[in-house]
Amino acid sequence: MVVARCWQQWITEGRVYRRGGSGRPRNTNDREDRAIRRVATSAPTTSLASIQRHSYLLPDIQCHQEKTIRRRLTEVGLNGRRPLRRLPLTPHYRQCRLDFADLGQLGV
Repeated sequence: MVVARCWQQWITEGRVYRRGGSGRPRNTNDREDRAIRRVATSAPTTSLASIQRHSYLLPDIQCHQEKTIRRRLTEVGLNGRRPLRRLPLTPHYRQCRLDFADLGQLGV
């Protein structure tokens, strides 16, 4: 919004409204987002399906798809997905694996 229009709107109405962005409207409003966030933070081990079921209990909040709930939690940094973590191979075990692979290629 241009500064002159912001100033004019402030003078005439006493507030400035932000125009909606282009794109698809959100499926949830701020209140529903807060409710989803509250359920997820109160019990961190809950699944998306249980958060979806829990939204039935909240007044005036409709049930949304798990994808929507996952997206809202990701927006605020509450990721349930963790990167794969494993111990690196020791040099001895790596050599054993390479020897085994070489035997397989030789047809033994």
